[in-house]
Amino acid sequence: ASDVYITDHNREVWGINPDNSEVIYHGIDSDFWEPLENVKRGSYALSVVNDWKNRDWCCGYTLWENATTGIPTKAIGDTPGLSLPAKSLEDLRDNYNACGLFVNTSTYSPIPMSLLEAMSCGCAVVSTGTCAIPEIIEHGVNGFITNNPAEMRSLIKKVLEDNELRDELGRNARKTIVEKFSIERFANQWNKVFDKVLNNA
Repeated sequence: ASDVYITDHNREVWGINPDNSEVIYHGIDSDFWEPLENVKRGSYALSVVNDWKNRDWCCGYTLWENATTGIPTKAIGDTPGLSLPAKSLEDLRDNYNACGLFVNTSTYSPIPMSLLEAMSCGCAVVSTGTCAIPEIIEHGVNGFITNNPAEMRSLIKKVLEDNELRDELGRNARKTIVEKFSIERFANQWNKVFDKVLNNA
């Protein structure tokens, strides 16, 4: 049976031959993580990270501090002295829908689930371009990617000041999730892998 990886990036890190392996992206329930018509978007940047300060090395807390200087922000996650976790999945969905944009500063995570959830909710996103994120975000089309704090701050401001751009990025972000990360595609790809294993047993 062939090996299965969650991103092309992960497969490349292991040095695996693409001919003898498959990539199956995560499945996102886009029927739950969806844009809500009755929620108005605010003019602040949202980030969702647990234990952000202690995990600066992989979650980019210092990058976020530098990139959001002078910009209204909201953080969700279990980080003492900074933020509290969402009360429920519904609460988290409401927060994705209420922000002006979503900011992801992860430096070492193949695909942050919070980024995918935010995109599924129609958020415009500004993100680092690390690991597998460039496989998902096409710069300027369904979000923005940069690893430079000054450029990130500039892009955050640009999105917050331009509602048309924000809405277009958000629509394209959701389209990406529906097309590439659907539960149906996820299940079908795994079923094919299982069928192959059983037929070769």
